[in-house]
Amino acid sequence: MSRAKSSKPPRMTPSGVPLIPGILEWGIVAAIMQLAMVMVKSTGWRRGLELMPWPDGLEYAASAVNLANGRGAVLHFGGYTYPSRYTGGYPAILGFFHGIFGEHLPLFFASFILGLLSVFGIFMLARAYFGRAAGAIAALTLALSPVFITYSYLVMSDVPTLCVTICAAVMLVLATSDYAIQSPSWMRMSAWLMFGLFAGFSTIIRPTNAVILVGLALCVLMVPLEHRDLPGIVKAAIGVAIGFAIPVAWQLHQNAINLGSAFASGYVWWVPEVYGAGGKTFSIAYLFGPTMPRNPHGNVVVYATTILGLDGMLGDPGDSRYFLYPFAAAVFAIVGFIATLRATGRSAARRLIWFGLGYLAALTGLYCFYVFTDVAFILPAAFVLFIAAGSGASVANRWMRDVFRNRRRSAGQFAGAAGVIVLDLALIVSMASEAAVRLSARPADSAMVASLEEQDSTLPDDATVVSNISLQFLELYLPGEDRRFVGLNSLDPGERFTDYHLHRLYEKRASGWNGAVPPVVFDGSQMSAEADSLASAMGAKTPVFLLLAAPESDDYAGVLKTELDQLQEKFTVEPISQNKVVALYRLTARN
Repeated sequence: MSRAKSSKPPRMTPSGVPLIPGILEWGIVAAIMQLAMVMVKSTGWRRGLELMPWPDGLEYAASAVNLANGRGAVLHFGGYTYPSRYTGGYPAILGFFHGIFGEHLPLFFASFILGLLSVFGIFMLARAYFGRAAGAIAALTLALSPVFITYSYLVMSDVPTLCVTICAAVMLVLATSDYAIQSPSWMRMSAWLMFGLFAGFSTIIRPTNAVILVGLALCVLMVPLEHRDLPGIVKAAIGVAIGFAIPVAWQLHQNAINLGSAFASGYVWWVPEVYGAGGKTFSIAYLFGPTMPRNPHGNVVVYATTILGLDGMLGDPGDSRYFLYPFAAAVFAIVGFIATLRATGRSAARRLIWFGLGYLAALTGLYCFYVFTDVAFILPAAFVLFIAAGSGASVANRWMRDVFRNRRRSAGQFAGAAGVIVLDLALIVSMASEAAVRLSARPADSAMVASLEEQDSTLPDDATVVSNISLQFLELYLPGEDRRFVGLNSLDPGERFTDYHLHRLYEKRASGWNGAVPPVVFDGSQMSAEADSLASAMGAKTPVFLLLAAPESDDYAGVLKTELDQLQEKFTVEPISQNKVVALYRLTARN
């Protein structure tokens, strides 16, 4: 028997293409991923290096480093440890990368790498269930999504959660596939277990992601499982429950350790006036009323226009760029939803779409009641929009070609086919414009991070550093077992590098909380006892330095000048170095 006759035919996906992509397809997906890399890189790394936006990125980074160092997913600065506002899922991801690469890889690269994996995952999912063209279009639309690009270089959890959601979707379609049905029961159980594990891990990244289970329930309800025997359903439910419970149990244990109760919240600990008061975190008033930050339209308008690709209408009239995907992609997504859900005999594809729609509807609906508004909140569930857009574009263009081949086409069909061409052109122009804007950007380096890295190489390892820069930020960029950081004051005037956490701790103390707080030199307008402690340290030959971030407002500049004048009355203040962002002084006791 010849080798040609004995070779097995390739395994096929539900869309009818081979399970393993061909060389051309690998080239296409590699090109799309390379484009995503170029888009992110063209924006620059400054905000990622500075752990912006604060305090979110700063907390994630600090929790990750402390978790990797064995302290847990907590904040540690000024000699004390405090709980983080956030659950430990994303810090665990960052800690994993930090444990492997250490200081050689900035933490935001975790989001960058998982973003590239998300593009690849979207391509493979859409290709498997809707064809090659759908996979390429879906991946390209995601790669050029402004919110995806922006959050791929930040130490924020939204893009990694998208990646985790795609992994959960893969496990779902695998657990319900014909291959799994024909496989031993332990393989099906393993797939359900992994789905539950990814869903649970998504939940400990952000607790609102627990509504992913709504997507699971909807897809099973709308497209019932084949061979629905009771023992099989029970085993699937047990697998999902066990997988979901594992990361959630770990998080509850962390809460009990760091917050004193398994069900306590770091948000309530840090911001009790918002998250500890009923009706302020979630409220019906936020549906159409103003929310933070600076959203006068209400959540319904913002999220509805975003999903329809019309959100550019709400911004600057001179800049109508979209945040998630363009209007043409939204129209193609609607086409994809309708074509898939009306199709018969495509249970796997319909199940995937129902899962995504259920998750998207539940997550968006939940955030419509939330006090903060951010399109990135719904990004993890938006994977279904990109897949549907790819599917719809493929279906619409295939229909358009059939219409033009048909000499007996009606006027309505001709108009519809022309409309598809218009949408194609609109999609191309929108994405090309986004790419052009990104490529034309002139990213700036982080002067602050560069300055701190320079100071790190010159400051003695046993130095005491007084600063108006966030102590937690200094702990990350000026690490040293024997270095001690002291706050200049507890003010947070809202400037880029001032200390949010120290300010919140002193506010908590003023409201009656009696926990330990890091000392500051100026507790109010006058020097505190910490100034005498610094003088004692100088007497013990400990080098003491003052590191000042340049003020960004005249009012704050006046405060710093007053404090510097008072310091000069007690200490000799010797300038060491200065640039546009920081100034370093050596403090010595006056004789």
